[in-house]
Amino acid sequence: MIVIILGPQGSGKGTQGKKLAEFFGVPFVSAGELLREEAALGSELGRRIHEIINVQGELVPPEVITDLLDARRMKDDAKQGMIIDSYPRDLQQLELMRKRFTPDVVVVLNLSDDEAIKRLGGRRQCPDGHIYHLVFNPPKREGVCDVDGKQLLVRDDDREEAIRNRLGWHRGKTEPMIGAMEQSGVRVVHVDASAGIDDVQNAVRKIVGI
Repeated sequence: MIVIILGPQGSGKGTQGKKLAEFFGVPFVSAGELLREEAALGSELGRRIHEIINVQGELVPPEVITDLLDARRMKDDAKQGMIIDSYPRDLQQLELMRKRFTPDVVVVLNLSDDEAIKRLGGRRQCPDGHIYHLVFNPPKREGVCDVDGKQLLVRDDDREEAIRNRLGWHRGKTEPMIGAMEQSGVRVVHVDASAGIDDVQNAVRKIVGI
């Protein structure tokens, strides 16, 4: 069982994917995490990834991401399947994936841009990493971390302009790729991600077969 979860930033892909993976007892895998893990290992490939991301400031070639995912799929704990977060993200990655494996189902979490901005734009984080949300999880004292009393900050990638840029990338690159998967016969199912976390999770489980 290979399940892919796609959707715009703020749609809850990570939250829903991790819950689904725990429910089925299979690994939750994200391309970004695989890249970070490989870089931390210090392998030849890991050093190359570190060079590309941290020194050159470039995107890792899609072939590298696909190779890492394919290798992860072969590990013992993934014999029963895995939940993949945010891959493939564009048509180039889709073509590479098709040469390696076919997902059993692709779950697309749909969310409007306005709701995504509301969710992401309300995040606040203290320098030590504690995260809050002005609407869903506000601190007890405005602008101050409950844990260590430090001033809460807005991360650069949580500013509206940055969020809209990422959403634009999703609309322009990922959505056409989703359409291509649907046309090719891959089972693609859309879920309204604006509902509560538990409601979305229940809907996703029904789609996967529970």
